[in-house]
Parts: sequence; structure tokens; C-alpha cells
Amino acid sequence: MKYLFLTPALAALTTAAAVPLEARQSNMLGSMLGMAAKLMPAANGIVIEEKSSLKVAGIKRQLIRYGPFTIPGNKDGAAPPSPEAGHNHGGGDMPGMSMGGAAPAAPKAAGGGFGDTLSLLAGQKPMDPNGWSTTKRLATGLCKDCTVLSGKTTVVFENGTRADLSKGVYLHHVIAMDVTKPVKSYITGCPGIASSISPFLGGAVDEFRQWYTTPDGQLKAGFYIKNDEFIMQAELVNYHPEPQNVFLQMDIEWVPGKYGPDASQATLAATSCDSATQSFKPQPGTAGEIKSKVYPATADGKIIAARGHMHDGGTAVNMYINDKLVCASKATYGGAGSTLKVNGKEWQTITKMSECADPIAIKKGDNVLITASYDTKTHPLRESHGEAQEGMGIMTFVFVPSS
Repeated sequence: MKYLFLTPALAALTTAAAVPLEARQSNMLGSMLGMAAKLMPAANGIVIEEKSSLKVAGIKRQLIRYGPFTIPGNKDGAAPPSPEAGHNHGGGDMPGMSMGGAAPAAPKAAGGGFGDTLSLLAGQKPMDPNGWSTTKRLATGLCKDCTVLSGKTTVVFENGTRADLSKGVYLHHVIAMDVTKPVKSYITGCPGIASSISPFLGGAVDEFRQWYTTPDGQLKAGFYIKNDEFIMQAELVNYHPEPQNVFLQMDIEWVPGKYGPDASQATLAATSCDSATQSFKPQPGTAGEIKSKVYPATADGKIIAARGHMHDGGTAVNMYINDKLVCASKATYGGAGSTLKVNGKEWQTITKMSECADPIAIKKGDNVLITASYDTKTHPLRESHGEAQEGMGIMTFVFVPSS
């Protein structure tokens, strides 16, 4: 049986700001996603109780591990590892990119809207030529009738230590998604990439915690879970020739019941809007900047936890509201667990993107613009399967509505 699954393209999956579908189309796709999730192979969570540092009444912190999974060894020159549970993804460049030294790509076929969304669900191949991926329905582990204030996704070994680049494991992404929660749109994004799922948590090579409140927990807001259905999708690259066993892990802090407004995670990309992957291919040894079109806000509220998502080669992602810089998220390279030799060359990956944690006020009618800068001479693109990989410039954030 061929499973219906969601693609790993973080940008496409989390474009909660996309142009809304007509109600009947959105309802139909939401029903399809709910049914698809029930057909996916299930994973049960191993729950480990931890202590939270947040001073919020009733707060709980839990580590939830899924697995173990075996990442095949990397055989130089061999075909990419087969995706588990039938997952594939169409990687590649962002069509239409021709600015700041980024290589243009062929435009995609006409379509858009509902058809684009369905094509995203089908996928074609892993984003990385040597990528291994899995998609699972999260049968147990997450709380019910609760509000998540913060969370983090990562990959760990059987002893609980993080699987990072120094140990030969590159985390391309791991994404947890709520496939039954209605999607709310607060900023109008890219037409033709209609979002019909609610992103929950995401992680990549740069380790971070996703906040649905302020880091002190004093802003009453969070991601509310009633009795929702979740799936998790991950793609990893094993740079060692030997197989490695890992767990996908969520670290969440939550309180029972509802805690203020229901906050939503979203992304806006610096690229054009005519591709699902929202990636681009900078030329080697160049520096430049790409810039989005204007994204109009459709509601009053606050933006919190704004942070850039980039691939190696990127240097910063900036957010502007009405031409005023409101968040500059800069990339940090190097540090513990971030260095590996590939094809005889030392490679340092992004270990952190700076975050704009303080609330940013936004009103209906405001114009949002995203820029992304890169320098592939100072920070070369990541290599896999003997070739340079794609770049990305995305601003992730949480929207807290005023009412």
C-alpha cells in the first residue's frame, strides 16, 4: 500500500501565511490529511519526566522519544538510502531565482492552489542525495487538552546524547505537524502553496527551542492541543560508512487546559513564490542578498520567537515591517559538534541562528518583507554525493492574535 505523506520541505509545510483556500477545498484537504495520518505507520513515544525552569503554575516538562531508527551507512558514490515508509521529496532549486548571484532554475509547470498542495503531499525524492527519511504517526506520547509553551525536536543516540555532525550525523530537518487542527492565516504569503496543516515543532542542524510564549513564560499564549492527530517527518544524512541507530526526540513544556490565545507557527521566505521548496542555489565563491515580495498582514497581533532558518552558506535573515527592520537573525558557524571533514575538506556547519524573542507588534494592513544574505566564499555550501547542496532563507515565527 502506498501511504499518503507530507513532504519535508519546512518552508512549504509551515507557510501558514499562505493565501487561504476556498472553505470547501480547505475542509476537503483537511479531511484527507486526517485520513492519511491514520493510515501511516504509527510510533509510540517513550516519555521521560524532567523538571521545567519556567515559573508557570502546573508546568510540566517531558522528553518524548520515538524509535530506534537505523540510518544506513554512507557508501561513497552509491545511491541514496531508501526512504522509510515510502517517503520521498522533490528537492532542487527555487524556480525564478536570478538575483544576488543565485543560479536561476527552470520555472515549474502551471497549476497552483489545491493542485499544488496535493502535489506537495506526493513528493518525489529526498532533499539530500544521501538523505534517509521517515514519516510516522505519533500514536502516543503527546499530552491531550493541554497548551504547549515551548518545545524542541532533535535526534539522539540510544544513550541520550545528541547525534550531531561531529559524530557523522547531519540533521537536515525533523518536523512535527498537527494534521487535524484548523489552519489560521494571519499574513498573506505565497499563492499556490496553500497551507492545510498546523506546524508544531521543527528542528535542524542548528539546535533551538521553539517558544509559543516569551522565554520567561509570562506572555499568556501557547499551542493548544485538544485530541489532535500528529505526524513527524525527518530527514538525516549519515556521513559515516557504518549504520547508526538513533531516536527522534521532542522536549516539550506544557500546562493542562488552555493558557491564553492559541498561538500559531508560520514561516515567510526570502525567495520568490513559484516553488514548493523555497530553496535557491547560490554560486560558489559569491556573496549577495535575496529579497521577497511584500507579505500583507491580515490581523492584529504579536510576532514572537522570530528566527531565521538557513542552510550552510547563509549569513542572516531579516524581517521588515513597513520598511523598518524589526528582526535580524544572524547565523553562527562552528563550535562543539559542528565540524567534519568531507572529501578531505574541513566543513563547519551553522550551529545557531539568533532569535528575536521580544514581542513585535503588527497590525492589519502592515507590509512584511524578508531578506536573506549569503557568503559562499567564507561559508561554502554543504556537500553531499559529491555536489554542493541548496541554500535557504526563511524567517520562522509565532503569531499571537490580539483576540
